[in-house]
Amino acid sequence: RYSCTQQLLLKKFLNQNKISRGLGSRIMHYVDFTLEFRHRRVHISKVHFLGLISGPLNIELHTELFAPTLCWHPCFSQILTMNKPMMREICTTAVLGTQNYAKNDMLFERGKEAKHMLFLTLGTLVYRFWPDDLAASRKVRMHEGSWFVEASLWMPWQHVGEMKALSEVDLVLVTSAKFRDICESYPE
Repeated sequence: RYSCTQQLLLKKFLNQNKISRGLGSRIMHYVDFTLEFRHRRVHISKVHFLGLISGPLNIELHTELFAPTLCWHPCFSQILTMNKPMMREICTTAVLGTQNYAKNDMLFERGKEAKHMLFLTLGTLVYRFWPDDLAASRKVRMHEGSWFVEASLWMPWQHVGEMKALSEVDLVLVTSAKFRDICESYPE
């Protein structure tokens, strides 16, 4: 019942504010997708009792949530093998969490500062870039299990292309500056 009321309010809001039919349709589609997805998976923010757990339990929880995804990348896999305390700190401090994007959302644009390494856990993206020796752009599809923008972990980086969602997408983000701070505190 609550969901139906909210849908009616959203439609009324979009209509009253003269939101274009195309954008309104995309918003409604994304809300429907998100509601369906959230009924299948419980998001961490919805479990209020997790706020009651101790610091060490919270660290273990975040490590078990995010380390398997981060280990898709060989560097993080090596960190987990060689330095578990460092991986725990990465998972609790540098991982921003999961972010959701709707179909056709732009994740980043060419020339913008890159602040996160990204791991694609759901959906499909397209990366469009312009090789130096070609005038025309090239496109590459990114699928679940892919990671990208690794360079931002190691140095200041600007995006050399643009990334767009081809479907509803979930990403795990690692904040580059926090990752570098953690690396400095584990010099070995």
